[in-house]
Amino acid sequence: MIRLPIWHLTTLKPTDVAVNDTMSDSHEQPLKAAAFSPQAATPEGLAEAEHGRPKWLIPAAIALFIAAIVVFVVLPSVISTDNPAAPVPTESSPLSGTPTQAGGTVSGDTPGEERSPFAEAQQQKLRKLAQDALQVVLEAQEALEEFSVERWAPEAYAAALAVAAEGDEAYRERLFVEAAAAYQEAAAGLAVLEDSISERGQAARLQALEAIEAGDAATAQKGHELLTLLEPGDPELPGLLERITKIPDVAAALQSAAESAVQGNTGAAVEAALAAQKQDPEHQRVAALLAQYQEADALARFRRAMSEGYAALDEENFKTAEQFFKKAGQIRPGASEPQSAQMELAAAQTAAKLRELANTGKAQERNEVWADAVATYEEALSIDSTLIYAQAGLKKAAPRAELAAALNSILADSERLVDARALQAAEIVLAEAVAIEPRGPVLEGQVVELEKLLLWAKTPVTVRFTSDDQTDVTLLRVKRLGTFVNSELTLRPGRYTALGVRNGFRDVRINFDIKPDSRAEIDVRCVEAI
Repeated sequence: MIRLPIWHLTTLKPTDVAVNDTMSDSHEQPLKAAAFSPQAATPEGLAEAEHGRPKWLIPAAIALFIAAIVVFVVLPSVISTDNPAAPVPTESSPLSGTPTQAGGTVSGDTPGEERSPFAEAQQQKLRKLAQDALQVVLEAQEALEEFSVERWAPEAYAAALAVAAEGDEAYRERLFVEAAAAYQEAAAGLAVLEDSISERGQAARLQALEAIEAGDAATAQKGHELLTLLEPGDPELPGLLERITKIPDVAAALQSAAESAVQGNTGAAVEAALAAQKQDPEHQRVAALLAQYQEADALARFRRAMSEGYAALDEENFKTAEQFFKKAGQIRPGASEPQSAQMELAAAQTAAKLRELANTGKAQERNEVWADAVATYEEALSIDSTLIYAQAGLKKAAPRAELAAALNSILADSERLVDARALQAAEIVLAEAVAIEPRGPVLEGQVVELEKLLLWAKTPVTVRFTSDDQTDVTLLRVKRLGTFVNSELTLRPGRYTALGVRNGFRDVRINFDIKPDSRAEIDVRCVEAI
């Protein structure tokens, strides 16, 4: 008999596999290879059948046809399911009278006996059924071997081939119904494997991706290799392989990041995580760890900035404290701590400013800089109008500032003392200054200087005036002297102005100073004609 193991048939095309359309009467006689197609009865057989055909042959053929349907189609399923051990029913061929088994074998054939054309046609039909089933097996096997099925489903593939081998055995025994059933079962098993390729490919992809995330290079490589077999045209395969090659570098960077984080060096942890992300930008675990390290680093920098800000605040280094609090707010926008710190900073600045103004005001009082003290206390009250020290300080400093301004004005413009009203006002100011006790050194010096000035202003001096008896002379702010040649007048020390007027001549103006214990002679005349 011809042996048809499926693992040998994979190298042949289905049309190359065939069994001789005719069989010998004995099962031991081997089959000869021929094309798979039912053979029609030979002309010699037809002629032999038609020669002397009796009248009952046609009805008998019809009955035989019906019996064949029952024998070859119905009975095998009934026998195999209801009573496997029961004897196989037989029908007698109307042409040869030889009983035939439902399984397609002819029992009782002997060498020299010819099989009837009808029985042979049935055998050919069943053989064709088995061959068609085998064709499906071969096509499925060829498709699976293109995907290297032996590497990812060896057991299931071997089981399907074993079933197909059972079909081969049945085929060799001319049990075509059993052979077809075995081939169909094998084809179904292979179809399950073929249908699972897509799902297995997705599983392999997931396996590779999960292994990459876990840093398991060996498992990731296996998943990639399997995906390469199942989906060789996948455009993501090169990128996936590149990610697998970067697993050691990513793992080393993550290890460095973890060690830095344990040591509290969050900045170094962030740098290492960034290096890992640069190696594999698609790594989800790296992205998550980078976010954690960045958050931890931001928190550490935030806390450090807040601590340094408060340290500067305690030292009243307000500018530095403000810079650190502002930096903390930039690190964590919206955080309440920097805002609260800024409020504390403002309050501390205000308190420090008020203390500074209080100290400045006191110092200005001691130094008798009363105008500055007034400005200082007014500034303090503009910040907080309820400040007692500023209110008391302003009440004291304001009149002293006015007195100091008056003294300074008199001493700076002593010429005004020639005016009796100015002299009287200066005497009043001096009285106010003398009434103050205790007097500071500045005020004491002003009092002494003013007293000397008033004494000087009150000591009369005889002044001699000369003219041409034609010029009308007037001593401004004192008296009109008229025309004269010589005239004398007693004046207090100070600055004076003499005015000379004459018709037809240009006026003259003469300024002169009168000092105590001095003699002065002033000539006033108009000499420039107009």
